[in-house]
Amino acid sequence: MKFKIFVIALIIIPIVCFGYDFENGGVRNAALGETGIASSHYVSTAVWNPAGLAGFRYFQLITDSRPYMIQMDNDEIAQNFVYLSIPINKIPGAFALTGGSFNSNAYTEGKFGLHYGACILPEKLPDKISVGLSLFDHYTNFSEINESKNAFDLDLGFSYRLSKFVNFGLLAGNILQADMAIDSNNEDKLPMRLGFGSEFIWKKIVLSGDLVFRKYQSYNELGFGLGAEYLLAKNLQLRFGVNNHDLTGGFGVNIYSKKWIQPTSEKKNEELDFSFFQISLDYAFQYPLGDSNEGGTFSTGNSLESDYGEHFFGIKIDFGKSRDLDENYTSLFQSDFDGRVDTVFIEKVVIDTIVRTRTIHDTIKIIERVMDEKEVEKKVQEEASKIRRSDIQKINKATVHLNSALEFYYSEEYYEAIDECNRAISLAPDLSLSYIRLASIYYRLGDTEEAMYQLRHAKRMDPDNIEIKKMMLLLSSE
Repeated sequence: MKFKIFVIALIIIPIVCFGYDFENGGVRNAALGETGIASSHYVSTAVWNPAGLAGFRYFQLITDSRPYMIQMDNDEIAQNFVYLSIPINKIPGAFALTGGSFNSNAYTEGKFGLHYGACILPEKLPDKISVGLSLFDHYTNFSEINESKNAFDLDLGFSYRLSKFVNFGLLAGNILQADMAIDSNNEDKLPMRLGFGSEFIWKKIVLSGDLVFRKYQSYNELGFGLGAEYLLAKNLQLRFGVNNHDLTGGFGVNIYSKKWIQPTSEKKNEELDFSFFQISLDYAFQYPLGDSNEGGTFSTGNSLESDYGEHFFGIKIDFGKSRDLDENYTSLFQSDFDGRVDTVFIEKVVIDTIVRTRTIHDTIKIIERVMDEKEVEKKVQEEASKIRRSDIQKINKATVHLNSALEFYYSEEYYEAIDECNRAISLAPDLSLSYIRLASIYYRLGDTEEAMYQLRHAKRMDPDNIEIKKMMLLLSSE
C-alpha cells in the first residue's frame, strides 16, 4: 500500500503542480524571508544545506507551484520543481533527489541534483554535527539556435546543533563555479555562494536568519533574510519574513494525517514502529520592497516582481516509519499515556493466558497483560469445574497465589513469581493454570526448555486445551 502511494505521488503531483526556484526553492523557505541554511525542516534542505538531510528517517515528497503574475511577451513561462528524500536503513543519514526545469518559448533550463547528508560521530555526539554534499547537473538549451550545454557543480554543507533549541549552518555553494556559456569564447559562471544560517526555537516560535555572500564574475552581492514561524494550532503554522528584496509571509496546514502500528518482523518481540502518511499544503507570498536599488555590494528592492507580489503554493507528502514513541504513542492513546514512553514492545508469542486484546482506530491491535483478579478467577473457575468439589477450598487459596504471581510477573520480579506459582501447585497440583504461568515466567527468563517442561505438565492436566498445544508448537519452533 505504501509503495503504491509513493508511486502515485511521485508521478502525478509533479505533473499537476508547477514549481518555482527563486534561488533554491521551498514554499516554507519563501515565507520565512528566503532562509533555510539552518532552518529547513523539509526535504528542500537538500538545496539549501544538504547537511540537514542527516535527520531524515522517512520519505518526503515536495512539489511547489508559482503562478506568474507577469508573462513577458507571452513567453509562456513555466517552472517545475520536485524534491524527494530517500532514507536507506543500512546507511546512516539520507539521500535526496531534486529536479527542476524552467521553460519558455525559446529557452529551457534544467537543474537536477543528488544529495546526501549524515551525522558525524553519531555515537559520541548524537545529532550534533552533520555534513552534506550536493552534486548538481545544470542544463541549458536555446531552441532558436539549437545549442545546449551541461555543466556540473557542487554544494558542501555543515550543521551544528548546539541544543534542541539552537542550530547553526554553513554552506559553500557552486564551489566549481560551473561555466554555462554556450560560446566557448565567453564565460557565464554560476555565482559562488557562501552562507551562514541560524535557527532558534522558543516554545511555539521558530526564528531563522541567513546571511549569504554571492561572488559573481564582475561584482559581489551580500544578502540577508529573517523569518519567524508560529505554531498557531497543532496543524497550522503562520510564517513571516523579510530580506533585502521582499516582505514575505504565508502559512502551512496539515490537511490529512494517519498513523498506525504495523509490525512486520517475525521475531517474538520487536520495538514498536509507527507507520504514518501525511499531506500538507503550504502558501507563501513575497511583496517587493520598492524599486531595485543597486547600491554596491548590498542591494535592496525588487523591480522584477509585480505590484501584486508573487504567490507560491506547495504540496508536501510524508510517509514511512517512525520510532518517536513519545509523540506517536501519546497522540494515539491520549487517555492511556500521560507521561514519557521509554520503550514499547509487541509480544507476538503470548505465553500467559490472562490477556486482553484491544482494537483502536480500526488499525491498531494491542495485546495487554492484565492484572485483573476477576480475569484470573474466571480462568480458575473454568478449570475448577473439572476438579472434585472437595478441592475447591484449596483452589481458592491457590488463586490468591496466582494473583500474586501475576503481579510479580508484570513488575519483572520473576523469581518471586515462581515461588508464588509453586505455592499454588502445592495447594492444587491439578490446576493447569499454575504450570502455564510457570511456563510464561521461564520463557521470559529465556529458559525455553523449562517452559516446555511446565507446559507438558499442564497438558497432562488438561489434554484438550488448544491454547497449550499452540504454545508448545511455538516453543518447539524456536
